[in-house]
Amino acid sequence: MGYLAQVTWHGLPGMGYLAEDSPPGIRRIFNKGQASSVHDGLGQHQTDSVAAGRLLALSGLYGNKTGSTMMKTTGKRAAWPVVGVMALLLFGIAATAGANGTGLKAADGHGKLFPALEGWESPENIDVYDWDSIWDIINGAAELYYAYDFQAMYWGQYTHPGDSDIYIVMEIYRQGCPLMAFGVYSQERPRPPRLVDVGVEGFTAPGVLHFFVSDLYVRMRSHDTSDETAAAIHKLASKIAKNVDPDPEFPAIVHKLPEEERVAFSEEYIHTNFLGHAFLPGAFVSAYEVDGTRFNLFVMEFDDRSEGKEMLAGYYEFSGQEPGEITEGIHRIDDRWNGEVGMLWKGNVLYGYYNLEDEELQEQYLQIFSR
Repeated sequence: MGYLAQVTWHGLPGMGYLAEDSPPGIRRIFNKGQASSVHDGLGQHQTDSVAAGRLLALSGLYGNKTGSTMMKTTGKRAAWPVVGVMALLLFGIAATAGANGTGLKAADGHGKLFPALEGWESPENIDVYDWDSIWDIINGAAELYYAYDFQAMYWGQYTHPGDSDIYIVMEIYRQGCPLMAFGVYSQERPRPPRLVDVGVEGFTAPGVLHFFVSDLYVRMRSHDTSDETAAAIHKLASKIAKNVDPDPEFPAIVHKLPEEERVAFSEEYIHTNFLGHAFLPGAFVSAYEVDGTRFNLFVMEFDDRSEGKEMLAGYYEFSGQEPGEITEGIHRIDDRWNGEVGMLWKGNVLYGYYNLEDEELQEQYLQIFSR
């Protein structure tokens, strides 16, 4: 028996067939934002948890390639990775990326995104994928980008003039705004990452470099892991980032939660189905640890304070609690899926905690939020 999962191999996503006897490094399946929906690392999923976020079988990008095979890739179109020999046969995954993409010349307004790179041949054409055609190149993984207000994806390939089999593949995802770009990036950033000083933030692995800047999430990869190609990838990434925004910054919401006691690289933005609830808006969330107690803090922003009141009313209705008149201040929701969720509503901002049973820490952070 096995499980259908979306697999990331050196930054290249696709669908895979995950066998029960896959090695531990491959069997780590998780659902972002739904810690309670996956049991024992294998496919015990609540129906709504699938909508909450995509499933990943963490493989090559996270340092464990045992038991997996990478299909040979040549030229422009890369075949999808496979976990288990039946993946492509059983699920009919297309390896011909971009059949429906719109072709553009690199010079057609995309010079900033695909600049010239000394010693490499620039892409002859840029393939542009929209909401519908993005499925042709990343298949089921498109849902992750949809969840973060996907606008378009630009695909191009740089080729080494001395060896046409050596290339750098570029995938540039334009999301709805910088916060959405950070959100996608935060879902794919490993812990701990090997950071690179590119864009707002980036990480690298052999043959891979991902970063985000402005409303763009950029994924770069090459099958060639030589120092020369790695240096070229980094140089190209730096050029693109500086072309887009020479002085990039994290979205402002990232700074609304305390820095002290924050678990490094646990920050993420969850745009939909936060805590498994469709009625909850997007939230910036991070893990914290104080004297061995680990918990989560989050913050939500609304366009208007009335949205905060409406959200709380829906949450109280879900819990079955009778709140009376809903006013700004402290609220505690008895969430049957997530335990107590404590919140402080203040204007168009709502702060909160979950996975926190220590009453002293609860009060401490509610006081911090009220400042």
